[in-house]
Amino acid sequence: MEETLLRERGIRPTAVRLLVVRILAEADAPLSLAEIEAMLDTAPKSTIFRALTLFQTHRLVHSIEDGSGSLKYELCHSHDHDTLNDRHTHFFCEVCQRTYCFKHIQIPAIELPQGFTMHSVNYIVKGICDKCKAK
Repeated sequence: MEETLLRERGIRPTAVRLLVVRILAEADAPLSLAEIEAMLDTAPKSTIFRALTLFQTHRLVHSIEDGSGSLKYELCHSHDHDTLNDRHTHFFCEVCQRTYCFKHIQIPAIELPQGFTMHSVNYIVKGICDKCKAK
């Protein structure tokens, strides 16, 4: 599965790239570079970062600025290589610092003035998650 994902986006599979894609595919939330690095203790941080940068260039992943101070990465699930078709809301818990994906809550359409071109959208809702609220 991981090798197919890479090849479909024109990315040559390497051992580290396959591992990074597997981690992102199995994650239940967006992950930071530090979190991925902790899961891949044998791969240098710079190699993981280069893989993530390449994945972004080929629109295999998108990054989320959730206000935590580090980018979080998530696989794009659109099949037409257009991350704008993969737009959804993210929730950042101000207590546990976890970012949640709400794939079922789409980002509203944004009408930009003539001459402006959108490359990405970052839609973050901040508050307290259900687990932290229950404590």
